Amino acid sequence: MPPFKDEHVLIIAPGSQTTLAQLGLPESFTPAQLRTSTRMFPAEQKGEWEPLKVRERKVTRRRHHVAPAPVDGDSTMAEVDGATEEKVNGIEEEETYFEEDPTIEDGAVYPIRQGRVADWSCLFALMTHIYNTLSPPFHTPIIIITQPTWTAHDHEILTQFFFEKFKTPAFCLMDSALAVCYAYAASTATIVDIGYEKCDISAVVEFLINDIGKGIAVPDCGGEGMTQRLLELLAHKDFSRDMCEQLKRSGICEILPPGTAMPGEEVEVPNVNPAAAASAGANAAGLKGRGGPGDPITAMRGGAGVIEAGDEPDGGGGEVEDNEGVLDVASLVVSGKTNEFLARKEKEKAERAEKAAAKKAAQEAAAAPKQAKLPNAKRLTAAFPYTERRPLEELNQNGKRPIGNDASKAEGGAKRPRTPEPQNPAEAAVAGADQAPNPPAEVPIQNGEATALIRREVEVGLERFQAVTGGILDRIADAIHRCILSVPEAQRRQELWDNLIIVGNGSKVRGFKDALVGKLNSKYLISDSNTTIFTSEMPSSFTTPVATGANTPQPQSQLSSSHHGPGVNPLLLAATTASNPSGLIPPGQNQHLHAQLQMQQYQQQNQQASHQHSGHGQTPTRIKLTKMPEYFPEWKDVGTEEASFLGAQVAAKVVFVVDQGLSKGFMSRTEYNDLGPQGIHEFCMPGSLSPPPLKRRRVVSPPTTSSSTTSPISSIPISPSSSNSILQPTPQTLRIYSWNINGIGPYLDTQPPITNFFPTASSSQRKAKPSPDPSLRACLHRWSYPHLLFLQEIKIAPGDTSSIASLRRTINSPLSNDGSITTSSRLYDAHLCLPRDKHNATGFGGNVYGVCTLIRRDIAPSSTTKTVDWDLEGRVLITEIPVDGIVVFNIYAVNGTTNPYRDPTSGKVIGDRHMRKRQFHAELRNECARYDHQGWAVVVAGDLNVAQTEADSWPELRVGKEHVLNRKHFKECFMNGRGEGGLEMRDTFREVRGQERKFTYRPRGRVWGEGMDRVDLIMASQRLGVKDADILDDEMERGRSDHVPLWVEVVVGGGNGGGMKKRETEDEFFANGNGRSEDGQVK
Repeated sequence: MPPFKDEHVLIIAPGSQTTLAQLGLPESFTPAQLRTSTRMFPAEQKGEWEPLKVRERKVTRRRHHVAPAPVDGDSTMAEVDGATEEKVNGIEEEETYFEEDPTIEDGAVYPIRQGRVADWSCLFALMTHIYNTLSPPFHTPIIIITQPTWTAHDHEILTQFFFEKFKTPAFCLMDSALAVCYAYAASTATIVDIGYEKCDISAVVEFLINDIGKGIAVPDCGGEGMTQRLLELLAHKDFSRDMCEQLKRSGICEILPPGTAMPGEEVEVPNVNPAAAASAGANAAGLKGRGGPGDPITAMRGGAGVIEAGDEPDGGGGEVEDNEGVLDVASLVVSGKTNEFLARKEKEKAERAEKAAAKKAAQEAAAAPKQAKLPNAKRLTAAFPYTERRPLEELNQNGKRPIGNDASKAEGGAKRPRTPEPQNPAEAAVAGADQAPNPPAEVPIQNGEATALIRREVEVGLERFQAVTGGILDRIADAIHRCILSVPEAQRRQELWDNLIIVGNGSKVRGFKDALVGKLNSKYLISDSNTTIFTSEMPSSFTTPVATGANTPQPQSQLSSSHHGPGVNPLLLAATTASNPSGLIPPGQNQHLHAQLQMQQYQQQNQQASHQHSGHGQTPTRIKLTKMPEYFPEWKDVGTEEASFLGAQVAAKVVFVVDQGLSKGFMSRTEYNDLGPQGIHEFCMPGSLSPPPLKRRRVVSPPTTSSSTTSPISSIPISPSSSNSILQPTPQTLRIYSWNINGIGPYLDTQPPITNFFPTASSSQRKAKPSPDPSLRACLHRWSYPHLLFLQEIKIAPGDTSSIASLRRTINSPLSNDGSITTSSRLYDAHLCLPRDKHNATGFGGNVYGVCTLIRRDIAPSSTTKTVDWDLEGRVLITEIPVDGIVVFNIYAVNGTTNPYRDPTSGKVIGDRHMRKRQFHAELRNECARYDHQGWAVVVAGDLNVAQTEADSWPELRVGKEHVLNRKHFKECFMNGRGEGGLEMRDTFREVRGQERKFTYRPRGRVWGEGMDRVDLIMASQRLGVKDADILDDEMERGRSDHVPLWVEVVVGGGNGGGMKKRETEDEFFANGNGRSEDGQVK
């Protein structure tokens, strides 16, 4: 049964404005169950926080007082009236109430600003509020989605808080960009996260985030930048920030693709036949000459203009000038009807104007429905519903619509149309008001006044298309280009352009994603180079360019014709030789031989093409958006902007339930006690999670030189890789290997692969790089079957008999290239020392710590193994080989941290892990001293968790006080001379390799070469001869662990091979106070 259940997993994804959280993994992953604002309010006491604003409200109440009835005598009418008045009026009292108001934002503190943590106290209070709201059980693993801007120190602070505050059994940090890759099932992609105030761009290659060159918190490129841009454009129309924010969230705010004209800017050019256009031009010239204003005939007729078809002088076609031509004024005066004539003309003019106005109104009425049917991108203006909080007096009696809209509805406002676009502003206002929700029974109160939400329609012009005109798209596009160019593997850059993923709530603006892709296409996209040259016009002595960025044709010699060129197109060759195939045959070759050469050259081209990439290293040839798989129907309606939360659910399922921590996807409570907060970098740094774990790593072949090109450290002297070569053991030597395997489960035959969450790579993708066989038997075969193999941190529980049986079966399982397996020199016996400390080795049922010794069967009969009573955590296993006089210690030393160490019997805290580490050093020294004084040659091998000098650590040694004391105590116990209380042991690697710098601890989650130490040692006593020693400091040899193996070959059968000086007896050693302190305790 897995250590964690689906319903116990807690996921938290903090953001600048909204934090998503969920308890449990449903069968089909859904959007977040809890959405809360990423803000807190200061409480009355300093340092305390409240999730909602607590405000004080004073209410005046009237306490009624009834006057006592008169005892004797009759009461007058005035007395009765007075008593009644006193009862009605009563006594006014003021009461104070404290209530939470979710509508108030004044005084709120946002702990995350521009993706960075600005207030840790506020963030911790928010995490506590979410944890208490969901109320998870005690055995709950937690996964936190981190922002790309968070530093390693931020990760350590979060780790310490969750382990110390909530006592979680397992904790995981996952970068948001990596979580998006999980949601999209994409191992390689470019993640563009549009947030509130910033934009983050990350390039992920094979589930590894490229830290160099990624765009972190690009300023003024998020949703707030668009809001501020709208406010800048609409400030002259008295728009507030809240109005611009609601406009951005509405459906009429749209980002048009680059090059798209604004509404009203289109210039329609009619598709006119050229002959008709010439005819129209001639007619226009004739009209200008004979009917235009300059025509003398027109002037003689009173200046009448040209009347086109359908335009009549009586005004039927619209407004025309009152032009009656030549008027005989003399005849009109003589007739005496001047007043009647003028009155008739005025009446006719008024009638024409009335008809023109009616026609114009009819045209506008007919154009209104047509305007409503236009898409938003074609409208000059559009309206959006704006909701604001206003005093209650502005509502009408039914409490549904604002005052003032009833009149507009009474004037003929129609019902709300079926189409989402309103027909006109008046109808839109009524329709928006009709859709306003009914007010609650208790009206919200703010500042002592009744308030409610009022919705009204606000009309906006072309400004709604200009939310990103301030250079936002250009800045994002430039950051994407720089990020992809920073990927060191040039052949993977085109794949990053092909898998562009845009997420974040800031990208919800209509048309934003298409506009960004259009901007990238216009700035960086180039076409395939083989379409830029007319190859049919090229001479046959030039090769055809191919899509590799090399557009310059290369001249060939006369004997090497076009079909011999490495970049020749076979189709071009066929086209140029079809008319005269023998014309290009080299002298001395017949037709059949020439055909064979053509076929041979064609096959060579295909073979070369498989080793060439078709993309350009600097500029893409195509840019595509990746579509999220439709595995989860619940995400179809909500969109993909919050895909990181979906990816977090997938990762939690893989890491906590399926993988169960074998790939170090999360940090357990026991590992936290051992390593402290700094240990989180070994487990959950960005890129440390990916299914399956082995496919995530970019494993390289053994280099020809140890100075790897992927390591940024060029100043470290590295010896040639020939020192990493594995030699065959000689008969007179004993070959010993030691490796902190950090979980032996993946190397057992029963470990199932994690491949069901992601599709397999297609044949069109690149070939997989070589990786070591994840089998312990394969490791033994690769290392030429050493005599002894020491494994540390195997993580097997004492009662896990199935894993123990699988271990013993795996080490002797035959391989295809194993040869004869029946010989004893290739079979092994396994001996284990597992933890049994119920107070210091807890977690996952005891699947922590533990050491294992594999002894080759040809020396197993002459060897014995034993444990020590002072170690209950499974850290010491001793192997005695009497025939050679050698005793070998398999050690997994305590790591010094500030975590508490408890008494193994009572469970009471008696110190920290630093104290326990120094006790472990003293006990181990005394155990080695007993063997040494009995004449044994002593070898101590394993993970000692100590870097002795500056040459053993990069970039620097730990300089904390406790670490310095631990290092000093280690040297005093083992390296110092016997006169100083030490065992005078030798560091075999330093003795053979001198000051050569190699390291055994190579943490996961970091680029190979960043942060490394030599903490695994093989030490030998002076009496033992050392033939050779080395460290397999190679990424392939590291496998799934965070350590690499090391080995030593010692000379046996020679007695006192080390030439040891005269030794003091065991009694003399302890009599001199070397093993005990003044109070008799082990030191």
